[in-house]
Amino acid sequence: MDRKKNHYFYIVIGYIGTFLIMIAGIRYILIIDDVIGRGLITFGLIFILSSFRFMESKFLTVKESRIVNWSFFSVTAIIFAIGFTYV
Repeated sequence: MDRKKNHYFYIVIGYIGTFLIMIAGIRYILIIDDVIGRGLITFGLIFILSSFRFMESKFLTVKESRIVNWSFFSVTAIIFAIGFTYV
């Protein structure tokens, strides 16, 4: 049981790190307006998220994977909705 909790911890930490990289990239793109940086950030995030999907498929069941994905995207949508209403 303790080993399974360890997998959850690292998956959540990985998604939080990806989210922070995404926010930093968006801030950088809005301030600098860099076209090449935009592409690099996009492909970097795609590669990181695909590696997380692979780890999820190895460590989590289908139901657990759906719960993780749904909660991550829900929290991201709520943060962006709040952020866009105040900008």
